[in-house]
Amino acid sequence: MNRRKLKDNIANNEELSFVFGNNYAQKIFQTAKETKEALIPHNTIICSFTFVPEGKPVRYYYDLEELEKWALNDIQPNGIRSPLWVRPHPSQADRYELVAGLRRLKAAEIVGLETVPVKVFDWDDQAAFQAAISENTNRRDLSALEELDNTLRLLEFQLGYDTEKVVSLLYRMNNATKNTTNQNVLVSKEAEIVRQIFDSFGRISWQSFVATRLPLLKKPVEILNAIRQGKIHYTKGILIASVKDKSVRNKLLEEVIEGSLSLTEIKQRIKVLNDNTNTSTDSMSLKQRLAKTVQIANKNKLLWTDSNKTQQIEQLLNQLEAIVNS
Repeated sequence: MNRRKLKDNIANNEELSFVFGNNYAQKIFQTAKETKEALIPHNTIICSFTFVPEGKPVRYYYDLEELEKWALNDIQPNGIRSPLWVRPHPSQADRYELVAGLRRLKAAEIVGLETVPVKVFDWDDQAAFQAAISENTNRRDLSALEELDNTLRLLEFQLGYDTEKVVSLLYRMNNATKNTTNQNVLVSKEAEIVRQIFDSFGRISWQSFVATRLPLLKKPVEILNAIRQGKIHYTKGILIASVKDKSVRNKLLEEVIEGSLSLTEIKQRIKVLNDNTNTSTDSMSLKQRLAKTVQIANKNKLLWTDSNKTQQIEQLLNQLEAIVNS
């Protein structure tokens, strides 16, 4: 099947006029509402996610026990009431690629449904990805990390940037609003695209995203990867990330994954670990603290892209140099 580029779709189809400032998320749901529902065999739906960077689903984690209960207590007696969103598979004939509805599809497999209700859309990769984000952002259980990663992916798509460049742009925009850097960035074409994306999907503002979502990138990479791979729930991962010592933190992470520890059990273990850490920190010399702080700062790449923080560091460094050289 021939697929038109997003720009052609935008020019010829009002539903895909997002780039020029219309509320794209609303247009997606309007299109979905007007599209007829169909029943297709569930085994003709492929979860390949070719339209998502790295081929990963928009959602990371599903509690298997909760999923099975929901499937047996709701889906089995009532069926699937909200149709899945699919598109013709880009490389497999007579097959469909899932765009949104992975949890419902898994539930259908658990209870053995032969057919599932779907709505079929002729979306290219970018439109399919934006539709997947739109459908999932309306779900209350979307984690902050899922929101962070998928928003960054969408910005990368629209701007043609890699992740590091997108993050840098957002921080520069944020600093410009505080008059701590050149304000020209706020009237740039890139800044307008950023505003359009956040206005369209409407979950939080781009300023709130910078303040509450981007800091997650500073969390330990092994924790973020465990969450992204579906090995651990977001809330548990962020709690484990509060453990400062890397080796202790990684050991705790392994125990939580292998033992399926509850939040209460994790909190109890962290309390014991923090008590032990505080005892050792009290005995750390001033020289050791300075060396450790410099080591942490050198590893924190995002720290050096924040002009506000680098100005504070420069002031402190000047004071330290004055003390050392006096």
